[in-house]
Amino acid sequence: MTIKEQLIKEIEHIPDSLLGQLLDYVLFLKERHIEEEIGEEEISEEERDNIIASESAYQSGDYLTLEEYEAS
Repeated sequence: MTIKEQLIKEIEHIPDSLLGQLLDYVLFLKERHIEEEIGEEEISEEERDNIIASESAYQSGDYLTLEEYEAS
């Protein structure tokens, strides 16, 4: 089982009340990754755009809950 599969399995068992905090943490890690990458080497414009778009979507509440994602 890959790390990604393990994470998805764990997320499936997290109470809904914690999903927002988990998303905040994931976005924090992505932002920190960007800062580290900029310090070492430049990330692609597409990666930066994707990260900015996902942060903007989250801040505006435009995202699916796990249940909505699974239903789609």
